[in-house]
Amino acid sequence: MPNSMTGFARIEKEFPEGKIVCEVRSLNSRYLEMNIRLPRQDYAAEQKLRDLIKRNIKRGKIDATVKWEKAIEEATIPRINDNIVEQYAAMARDLKEKHGITGNLTVDNIFGLKDVFVYEENHTLSEGILTEICASLLDALNEERVREGNYIAGDLAARMEIIDATVVEIEAGWPGVITAHEDKLRVKINEVTQSAEIDESRIMQELAIYMERLDISEEIVRLRGHLGNFRTTLSSADAIGRKLDFIIQEMVRETNTIGSKSNDLYINERVIRMKVEIEKMREQVQNVE
Repeated sequence: MPNSMTGFARIEKEFPEGKIVCEVRSLNSRYLEMNIRLPRQDYAAEQKLRDLIKRNIKRGKIDATVKWEKAIEEATIPRINDNIVEQYAAMARDLKEKHGITGNLTVDNIFGLKDVFVYEENHTLSEGILTEICASLLDALNEERVREGNYIAGDLAARMEIIDATVVEIEAGWPGVITAHEDKLRVKINEVTQSAEIDESRIMQELAIYMERLDISEEIVRLRGHLGNFRTTLSSADAIGRKLDFIIQEMVRETNTIGSKSNDLYINERVIRMKVEIEKMREQVQNVE
């Protein structure tokens, strides 16, 4: 069954030091794209998370965010960045000595300068625990993608049933199209010859040429083959979105050929019906992994 490329999942897990909040969102994309946002102290785990996503998802745009919310009693306390303060003090001395600028560098001045304070965000979560949480997050995302994929599969199956039934109607109505053309041909020949005697061999010859030029049996056979291939592919557990899109392109080609070969209202109405259903299938397939 197909997986949808869209979904959302969120996991929150409490620890004595605080709470970790993980979110992941997936959208449609031709390829697998990943955007991962982690706390600074967890940057080293990014590649492992990327590998984890690749094992679980084949196609789509993945946005994943991991946030660490420290407990109130564990709130971050700023500390003075001694190296930065020393650099500011050295710059002040240089200004006085080299340029004769007067004035004193005070505590109030220093506290307003950039990067004087350092905020350390430390937690005791190991890389293994973080990977485990993200694996659970991807499991939840895939459950959502499978659920939506099942809905898409049901919709596609219903539309294929409509197309199947329409093909049967076209096949049933095609002999009538040939008969109508034969009648028109007889009338035209009669008008030209002004005679009630019509050369049956000429009629049959013209009819044979017409049927050969406008025969749609091959297109119907190929269209049914594409529908069968679509159903088989739809039941696969692999990433099938691109293949389904290609099959739909072939279905459109055969349907257009049937329409171009017929100038009959009955047939053309059913060709339009098939085109509408195929277009709706194409829209759904754009969301399949």
